[in-house]
Amino acid sequence: MPERAKSAVSSLARNLNKVLNTVGKPSAVADFFGHPFSHPLGDSYFSQAPMRWGDYIAKVAAFPSSVYQDQLRDWQLDPHADEDGFRHAAVAFFDQHDVLFDLKVQLRANAETQPIEDASVEWPAQDSQYRTVATLRLPRQRAYSPERVRYFDEVMTFRPAHSLAAHRPLGSVMRARLQVYQALSAFRHRENGVAEANPVSIEEIPA
Repeated sequence: MPERAKSAVSSLARNLNKVLNTVGKPSAVADFFGHPFSHPLGDSYFSQAPMRWGDYIAKVAAFPSSVYQDQLRDWQLDPHADEDGFRHAAVAFFDQHDVLFDLKVQLRANAETQPIEDASVEWPAQDSQYRTVATLRLPRQRAYSPERVRYFDEVMTFRPAHSLAAHRPLGSVMRARLQVYQALSAFRHRENGVAEANPVSIEEIPA
């Protein structure tokens, strides 16, 4: 879609969700198309598609869990003032604080209301609640540097298949992503003349 059309759809969805929030019935679809310009380290993140969780199936989410991230709730980006505002905000935060997320899983308990193949269906909370299984700690750091940018943009690959077999991705959306990500990565590395590399320890990441 043209940028102006995407901006109009996003604005309409955000305003719709504001109205729905006033009556206590926010829309996940409206939130998807019109998520507010909130701080990236103050947001919650959801896998949307399910994955294997050992003997179970689950969706995964990460919720901010530090008092400093709580203070970001009212932060809003003005995209007209700084088109790289999300990056600048995240870099500034990492310069001062660790970042903590509660890692939570929502186990599949009802095959009828919690489908695997249709990732557009929100799994009802009444069937199973998200439960905390771990804490992710991202230490205070210099989060953006020329060395890191080149490493992440040119060398590394990102795929949902970078996981243990016990946590493999499931569903049609994930199967499509496996193919698309692999093809894009191969094209990018071939065109840039850079060999693929997947780090096995943090010491391999620059700076």
